[in-house]
Amino acid sequence: MIYSDLMQREKRVWYRIAGHLMELTVPEESNVDRLFPSFKPFQCVPDENQITVCAIRLITEQLDFENDTLIILHEEFGLIGYWFCLKETTGQYIIDTQFLENGPTYRITSDKTFSKATVYMNPGDKNAVNILSSFTSIVFAQSAIMHKTLLIHASVIEKDGLGYAFLGKSGTGKSTHSSMWLQYIEGSTLLNDDNPAIRIESDGSVNVYGTPWSGKTHCYKNRKVALRALVRLEKAPTNNYVRKQGVEALLTLLPSCSSMPWNEKLYSEMCNIATEVVSNVRVGLLKCLPDKEAAIICYAESK
Repeated sequence: MIYSDLMQREKRVWYRIAGHLMELTVPEESNVDRLFPSFKPFQCVPDENQITVCAIRLITEQLDFENDTLIILHEEFGLIGYWFCLKETTGQYIIDTQFLENGPTYRITSDKTFSKATVYMNPGDKNAVNILSSFTSIVFAQSAIMHKTLLIHASVIEKDGLGYAFLGKSGTGKSTHSSMWLQYIEGSTLLNDDNPAIRIESDGSVNVYGTPWSGKTHCYKNRKVALRALVRLEKAPTNNYVRKQGVEALLTLLPSCSSMPWNEKLYSEMCNIATEVVSNVRVGLLKCLPDKEAAIICYAESK
């Protein structure tokens, strides 16, 4: 359900992701299903007693990007688009990105907890969907940390009501390994193929959730299952699974967490959550080939 504020010519829409409420405010004439197509399964009517984890406002104000005198925390080419730059002021983060060399610059500003953010861009831009997907994932990933939730880079298979998350660097073969499960492990289904969320519930249990962010795979499931295992994949000439525990288990998960080490409070809490997660689920390293045997070994060691 969408609620309109005619005085400001804006409308608000809410989404429930990993059990958390995200609020989006967009120009009244905006087509939210076009701008946020992967969010549709997560749209909801907000509960009066549920707090909003993050609120994002989309406006079309033109900014002067040339006169910024801000502290640059991180600059990288090819992370989200062609160029990505994180800056900060005393009470604010600013993220600029370009999808094309010498193309338009897109900006998002937020408070230091990412609970409130503003995106500056034209909703009619041909890159609007990709920009908004990237920016909303950044905001949610950081704001959810203070609510016992991690957004991770992984591909997740659901099997018999349990979730198996495959971690690894881009190009490692996470999606390929998931496809081996789908082909050879009966009853397997794909929950998410890029950015699932892991949440520690109020009773201490650990669940993995589908999200609106699933990379190039259209798999946007508003669903949760108990997280059974985390498995980091590495390419190798043979298949071999090694169980990880303690610090090694933590180091297996941390590189896949959406982190911001420049924010000490958020980063420290992210590490605390990750420590609790690996203490409650099976963690392993699978050196493997992209084949049937790797999927069978992984399932046998993880279940």
